[in-house]
This record gives sequence, C-alpha cells and structure tokens, in this order.
Amino acid sequence: MLFCIATGPTLLEVKDTVNQALNKVQGIEFRFDLFKSVDLKAIKELMESFGPKRPFKLLFTLRPVRQGGEYNGSEEARISLLKELSALGPDYVDLECDISLTHWKEFAAQFPQIQFICSYHDFLHAPKDLDHLLSGMKNPYAHIYKIAVMAHTSNDALRMLHFVRRNKDQCTLIGIAMGEAGMVSRILGPVAGNLFDYASISQTTAPGQLSVDQIENPYRHSQLNLNTALYGLIGFPVEKSLGHRIHNAVFEKNRANAVYVKMPVRPDELPYFVESAKALPFKGLSITMPLKEEVVPFLDSLTPSAKAIGAVNTIAVENGKWTGHNTDGIGALNAIESKMPVKDKHILIIGAGGAAKAIIYEALQRGAQVTIVNRTASKAEHLANIYQCQGGGFDLFPQILKRGYDILVNTIPEGELIDEQWIIPSSVAMDIVYVPKNTPFLLKASRKNCRLVYGYEMFIDQAIEQQLIWFPEQKRSMLRQVIEPIVLAEF
Repeated sequence: MLFCIATGPTLLEVKDTVNQALNKVQGIEFRFDLFKSVDLKAIKELMESFGPKRPFKLLFTLRPVRQGGEYNGSEEARISLLKELSALGPDYVDLECDISLTHWKEFAAQFPQIQFICSYHDFLHAPKDLDHLLSGMKNPYAHIYKIAVMAHTSNDALRMLHFVRRNKDQCTLIGIAMGEAGMVSRILGPVAGNLFDYASISQTTAPGQLSVDQIENPYRHSQLNLNTALYGLIGFPVEKSLGHRIHNAVFEKNRANAVYVKMPVRPDELPYFVESAKALPFKGLSITMPLKEEVVPFLDSLTPSAKAIGAVNTIAVENGKWTGHNTDGIGALNAIESKMPVKDKHILIIGAGGAAKAIIYEALQRGAQVTIVNRTASKAEHLANIYQCQGGGFDLFPQILKRGYDILVNTIPEGELIDEQWIIPSSVAMDIVYVPKNTPFLLKASRKNCRLVYGYEMFIDQAIEQQLIWFPEQKRSMLRQVIEPIVLAEF
C-alpha cells in the first residue's frame, strides 16, 4: 500500500491533499505534529465526510521532536491527545517504540479495532544490526514495526531492503532508508515486503521522500510485488542518467514484472553492494564509471568481448550466476555507422579508459584502423600494444594530422582539452558524453563542418543492446520506438 502524507497546517489543506490523492494511494497519514492546531471536532467531521466506505485507510501520527517530529509539548499531553485522536477511529496509529509499555497496554485495551505501529527513527545513522534493533522494539501490543534510519550509501538502502524481505514472514514491517542514498528503499518497498510506503503530495516529511507522482512514474510502484525482478544502474555519479526512464518505459510497454532503479556506488562500496544485491532479486545491472573495470573480479563469467575489453557495462543474472557484457562499443559503432561505414576507415580515439577499450575492440572487429591518443601516453601505448595499433600522447597529433583520419571519437569527459586544430574539417566527430548535447568538443567540431555523432545516439543504441541481453526475445525496432523519443525529448 502507498500512503500519502497530510501535513496541514490546517484541515483545509488536508482536504486538498485528499482530493489530489484520490485514485493514487491506498492510505493517508495525518501528521498532526505538523498542524497549527488539532481540532478534534473538525477532524471527526472531515472523517465523516469521507463516508462509511472510504476508499483509503487512515493513519494518525503525532511525532515528538525526539523522534524527528515537531510536537514539542509534554509527553503526558501528547499521550492524552493521541488517545483522543484514536477515539475517532482511524485504521492505524503510529506510536514510538520508546513510550512506556504501560501506555502501549492502555492503547491496546482502549482501542482494539486499531492496528498500532511501533516506530523507530534515526535521522543521523544507519545501524548495521537491524535485527538487533527490531528485537529491542518488540512488545506484545504492537501490530506493525516501522524502522526509518538515515542511509549514507546505497548499501545502507539495500541492507534495509534485505532486512525487511528476510523478516517479512516473522512480523509485519515497514523499513525505510532515508536520505538521497536511501531513495531506492522507498521505491522498492513492495519488492522487499513493506506493509506500506510513504510519499508526499506537497510537503516532504523526511529526507529523500518522493512524491506520489514520482514514485509511480516511472517506477510503477503500485504494480511492484515480491516477485518483481530488479534491474538498475550503479556507478558514481548516476543522477543525470536517463536509464530509469527508458528501461522502465520498456518494462511498461512489455508489461514485464520488473523495475529499474539508479544506485550511486563508489569503488570502495562495491564489495558490499555485490554481496547485498545477490541477496535480492536482481536480474540485471547497468554499470557506469568508475566501476566498469572494478566490477570484473566480482563476476562469475565474462562474454568473449567483455573479457577482451576488460570492462563491463552490463550484467545479466541467470540461475544466480552473474555474467558481464559490454555494449558500449556496439552502441558507439552503431551510432557512427549511421553516418559512415567504418570498414577500412581510420578512427582516432581520444582516451584510454573502459569506454575507449570497448570502442577500440568493436571498431577493429568491424574492420577499421585505429589510433589511440591520451593525455597519459603510457596508457594509450598500453592499449595499442594489446590491440596491435598505434598509440601515444597528445604529441602524436602533428603526425596524425599529416596522415589524416576519417572519424574522431572523444571518450574523455574534459573535451575542452582537445585543441580545435586537431579536428580535421568534414570528418565524422563523436563525443560519448551525452549531457550536454553540444559538448565543448562537439562545438569545436561543428565549427570545422564535421558530421556530428552525439553521445545520446550511442546511449540509445547501447541501451537497446542491454535490453536484448536481458530479454533476447524483444524486437530491436520496438525498443528503438520506445527508447528514442524519451531520449530525444531531453535534447
């Protein structure tokens, strides 16, 4: 179930929240600690206006400051007000785990028709031992346990998801990893087994909270369940990627029980991420910088091309085995060949990282001649030795310009370092960076009347290849029809 949050500050705004939430959520949480005042008579009248068969559940919360709320009265007054609110007959009432067992017993005895949530909040830390935390919260009067802690990494979010999924059969849980890094836990609550998740209508009430519209589009939160297959992007940073929009659009088109999320992961976080991800129903991953080479040791196998390249941008999971693929080179060469066939053409590649390796490999497979230049000459020379082609530092440019080339591909993010004099007029120029569309390098190439290949064109083609790895039965034409308009709309 998805609950939206009514924050007031008056009941007039609550009515607006209800109207906006109709047909979008299954419940509404009244955060009375955020209200200017609590008018019991007016609240009762509002509840009666919903009718005896209201289409959503009601949750009442009066969060104290010590648990991240804004109620700053005495605890005695808060408990008294909570009892008066409970007498109005909501479906759920949120009680903090640190109130006395005596009060818990009183609430349970006086309001047997209400399900009480025993909640814990930590807006600073991400406890490692969530099982120990849950054990300490247990009491005989709670029906549901809610744990909301601050996530500092995607691993904290995955730990929460795994914790809920592992314990869902022992007790009814709501697990939330707050903060930007924990956003994935809010999206994937139904996959873990959360009783319900929270989303905002107007005002967010916790860090990293999504709006009702954001959590439904593109993630289709209302359709996710314990059997949903997980896909996602890892790397750092990931916030600018369009992957979540295009892959989820394909899943929706195919009516696939699958969802794609973005997860920032740094190299030092990778070992625990892999361990956590293997405990969840992940079926595929996209890999971006700086993890394309770092992820290789964690895989069970590599395709021949990924092994030759030594870098991975796609993982497929089948029968628990993780296989590394690389679609970067295929995507780049497909985009280039929409402008010019590469067989017997001379391609100059700037850069010597994971993406450069993939493009070099695929270009050679298609019969092109390749030269590699890089700021650090030794890296280019190393790749040139592997692929039996020419390579060196930027000091090679006079020689290269004298000989000429047909296609220039930039794979370094600092395109402004490329001297405009190095760009041969009327050649084909490609930048694998796709945000912004007109990179510093491509602006220089346009002044030389080059035929431009934008980074987003490679992005479209490599995303199509990723989908075909995960779902081979799909048709390439359908994938392009879904993916291309979404990407083009951004540019």
